[in-house]
Amino acid sequence: MFLSAKAALACFLLVLSSWAVSGYRDNDLTAEIPAARRECFYQPTKQGQVLEIEYQVIDGGDLDIDFRMNAPNGNKIVQEFRRNDGIHTVDATMEGDYEICFDNGFSRFTKKTIYFEIILDSGEEDDELDDDEGEWKKFISPDDTFGDKLTSLEDTMNQIKSYQSKVIQLQGLLRAFEAKDRNIVERNFNRINFWSVTNIFIMLVVFSLQVYMVRNMFSDKKKVRT
Repeated sequence: MFLSAKAALACFLLVLSSWAVSGYRDNDLTAEIPAARRECFYQPTKQGQVLEIEYQVIDGGDLDIDFRMNAPNGNKIVQEFRRNDGIHTVDATMEGDYEICFDNGFSRFTKKTIYFEIILDSGEEDDELDDDEGEWKKFISPDDTFGDKLTSLEDTMNQIKSYQSKVIQLQGLLRAFEAKDRNIVERNFNRINFWSVTNIFIMLVVFSLQVYMVRNMFSDKKKVRT
């Protein structure tokens, strides 16, 4: 099969522009959960797909949150209380919207910042990708000499795309860890400054009181009775 420059460019743009590989979809989100509130998110899922969710609290309070995941029929799948992070994998046994909830109801004053990632893997080729492949294949004409090269090029580009998705996923997790660590450091820095100033103030008060008492003990002003 002979692959022209135009066809090669179309194939290259197709592989790099699509986000899902072989039914693999990855979405991440950072959300703020107000104090005494619960926020829920919904992920449409088909039967037979594998749904994986990973979350962590990156800012707010003691970095803890209540987590719950429900099936489309309302049955509870996972429930956790006051966790800093978690990861769960669920095999979708029914089609519908899976409910993912983060509950900050136990916190009356502090909001929480949550980073979570949803990975949906069907283990099958994506239908939209198949349709797009049919479009770019219109630009090529059959040729026995380049048939194997086209297949090899297609496999290599799909592999590069898969690696790229994994790298982006890892970078997202590293950014979340970095934000979490930075928030912890900044919170500790503020606490250290507050208690340092408090201790300095107390030391100054004690020092002034001691000076005053010592001066009164050795004062020459005494009342003399006649």
